[in-house]
Amino acid sequence: MGVCVFFSLSAAYKLRGADITASKTTNLARVLLILNYSLFIRPTTVMIIWQATIMNLRRLLIATLLLLSAFAAMADCPRVPGEEDDRRANAGCLIVEDGRVLLLTHRWGGKLGVPGGTLEEGELAQCTAWRETAEETGLPVTVGGRLAVMSNGFHLYRCHLQQPVDTSEPVPVPRSGRTEVSAIGWYPLSSLSKDRWRFYYQFDQFVALAEQVMRSATAATASDASDGQPEK
Repeated sequence: MGVCVFFSLSAAYKLRGADITASKTTNLARVLLILNYSLFIRPTTVMIIWQATIMNLRRLLIATLLLLSAFAAMADCPRVPGEEDDRRANAGCLIVEDGRVLLLTHRWGGKLGVPGGTLEEGELAQCTAWRETAEETGLPVTVGGRLAVMSNGFHLYRCHLQQPVDTSEPVPVPRSGRTEVSAIGWYPLSSLSKDRWRFYYQFDQFVALAEQVMRSATAATASDASDGQPEK
């Protein structure tokens, strides 16, 4: 290959009327040696560059997938606008309708409690509350703000039903919840007692929170009703 390049360069010089002297020929030979060396190492150089490029692309792909997973975890459940948070913890829902609270009867022990459970990896606490409520009750909800952190670290959120329900009737237990739940119903607070509560040491705190939510709901309903009254 070097000989071919040599004759090609010689022809180019002759076409330009150049007189190739011995010294120029020596210099040209040096150029050819460098050129041959470059041609020899070029495939190796290209391979190194290619491998480095592939490695960087893999790293970029992994980082992109991790970011997408993080955003998916943050956005894969319906939340009340302006009440989102990025906490990660075991969590559940407090759902209040018509002066009653939605509670589960747990299959093991027969005690009452709110829908909720353990977070999954990378999951937001609000999305844990939403997922567990959907699995245990079959009811679609929108998760609002955090009401409290219970004494065992459980995050309790105010959740809103996405469709109206008849609170005078029990809620059928979905297939996804039958392993842990034996019954679902709407309970007035006056019917509850500490000895029936799953985590009895949280009973008073729960009742206080439920009363607060019910008062807020009543006030909001009254405000909406007054706004709808025609002016005299």
